[in-house]
Amino acid sequence: MNAYNKQTSFLNKTSFPNKRDNRNQKARAKNSSPSVPELIRKISPSIETYLEKSAKSQEKLAEAEIKIADAFSSLAEHMISGKLNIKLNFYGAAQRKKSKKSNDPLHRKVKGIIIKMREKNKTYEEIAKFLEDEKIPTFTNRGNWHAQTVHRLFKDYLE
Repeated sequence: MNAYNKQTSFLNKTSFPNKRDNRNQKARAKNSSPSVPELIRKISPSIETYLEKSAKSQEKLAEAEIKIADAFSSLAEHMISGKLNIKLNFYGAAQRKKSKKSNDPLHRKVKGIIIKMREKNKTYEEIAKFLEDEKIPTFTNRGNWHAQTVHRLFKDYLE
């Protein structure tokens, strides 16, 4: 017998003589890992939650695929029909509401300034700077005039 076998033999005899676990049943149960049915009961709620979330995610993906298919179908129909004016809305983005035609004196004043300055080929940025320099308040009385706001108002005034 070599040295390794002697050492292993000694450990086996001292740790578990007769190769039996001599602890009583309660001690074995306390130190042993849970049974398979217990583990299944413990993790079932987590698995169920995961499956529910996964199913919802799959439903959303399917809805997105349907929207994409509808958009391509609409595009194909327009191409076949020969219509040139195509407006596609792939993502269902909310359309901006058109501004109401206001009789407010401030709205009329701003409208007049924007239209006159655009006739003089002024940029939206220049118009916004002019409105700021003249200390003309925005319609909400908050914030500053921006080129994008002027552009949106000008487009609304043309319609």
